[in-house]
Amino acid sequence: FGGAWADVMRLALWVRDGEPPERSRRIEWVWRDPATPTVAQQTDAAVKLVQAGILPAEGEVVLEMAGLSED
Repeated sequence: FGGAWADVMRLALWVRDGEPPERSRRIEWVWRDPATPTVAQQTDAAVKLVQAGILPAEGEVVLEMAGLSED
């Protein structure tokens, strides 16, 4: 898929800018996790990471994973 997606992005830049992008411009793609976990799944993962001692219970990351804030 790599080369084809780079070509697609070059075309998108051409349409956006009205001129072809320079060939020297580096275009790369970053694949992301397409999963959309539920709040319960995210909270469960946070609890397990705290129980395993990987993350501190009071950390911002754990609160964010659980959908909470410090306020």
